[in-house]
Amino acid sequence: MRVFIKTFGCELNRADSEVIAAQLQGSSIGIADSEEAADAVVVNTCTVRGETESKVLQYISSIRNKMIVATGCMAAAQPGLLSCTCPEISIVTLNNLRDLARALRERVISVKRGGECPTPAPFTRGVVHTIPISRGCIGECSYCIVRLARGKLLSTPPEEILRIAECAASSGALEIRLAAQDAGAYGLDLGCSLSALLRRVAALPYDFRIRVGMFNLSSVWAILDELMDCYASKKIYKFAHMPLQSGSDRILSLMRRGYTVGMYLDAVRRMRNRFPEMSLATDIIVGYPGETEADFKETCEALESVVPDKIHVSRFAPRPHTPAALAEQVPETVKKTRSRILAKKKIEIQTSRNKKWVGKEVEATILASRKGIGAVARTDEYKPVLVKGAEPPALGSRHVLEITGCSPFSLVGEVIRR
Repeated sequence: MRVFIKTFGCELNRADSEVIAAQLQGSSIGIADSEEAADAVVVNTCTVRGETESKVLQYISSIRNKMIVATGCMAAAQPGLLSCTCPEISIVTLNNLRDLARALRERVISVKRGGECPTPAPFTRGVVHTIPISRGCIGECSYCIVRLARGKLLSTPPEEILRIAECAASSGALEIRLAAQDAGAYGLDLGCSLSALLRRVAALPYDFRIRVGMFNLSSVWAILDELMDCYASKKIYKFAHMPLQSGSDRILSLMRRGYTVGMYLDAVRRMRNRFPEMSLATDIIVGYPGETEADFKETCEALESVVPDKIHVSRFAPRPHTPAALAEQVPETVKKTRSRILAKKKIEIQTSRNKKWVGKEVEATILASRKGIGAVARTDEYKPVLVKGAEPPALGSRHVLEITGCSPFSLVGEVIRR
């Protein structure tokens, strides 16, 4: 039997698909490169937003004459929705992967929330490897369905992470991504911390970089200075993905985010005081229930103060089984208008941030190639650089680049020293 794995969602989901592939191969089941070449399909689902959920359901409905197994967040949070969409589908949550091989032969419903984390997949090939360092979270955000799907915080033991990281780095991986629903909460269930983990991974005697996954400010506030001490290592990208979600303290309180706008601005100031060129990615939710024009204006002002390198804007959509779904909703027309305003502001802010890099010389590592475009490099601040040319630099090579241009989404550079 050959199985195609279709993945929706975040970095953690992509890492989970590697776990699924390893599980299947351990059962002597082959992995197909396409749906057409497969006898069955495993769909690793995402339910964080209604838009993504619709794409998952549309994809499942399009599959013909193949056994289908759904896993991932939707399988845990909304198995009934999957069954209604496709009555013959098998549903196996990530904590029940022992039932996966059987589900490819007969219909199985094996749903369990919480429990032990699946063992992270070993390194196999490539220059980038993702390690899930934890699943679940400690937050109580009023709009989030993912915490219901993934359950309470369950951290991967540091020794297991170190073993995989050392295997990857010693075998040629140049970027190790530490993925989590909230990396800042890592280890709180084990009596350790993210900063302690980073020190141990960065101490491995190989030439590689570490990309720290998304963390919430509420999880790192007490250890922020200690965390920045870790970032002083040349092996850790000077990059943070720290969602703001709203620039209004009132809305943040309704969201149950556990911090204020003032705390967020202070955290960014402290980060950039230590590392002036540090890259920051953030997320904004537009049209959360109760958001007024004044609240929205405060969000715009907060973004202008922070000047993030990357901004992800999403219109609020109520998710099942969450408190925010029961609140009075902002009209869709209002959400669309505010979203358009923020989309324009996003382009302006990201462009202004990237223009400051034009004319600089930077060191960067070639981590990917794009047909017809060239190579994609990452600076030590994790800024993406498109390196154009008929003969792009070799994958994994490191160069000094001159930044010659930019877009709102990336830099453009030329190799000046190899």
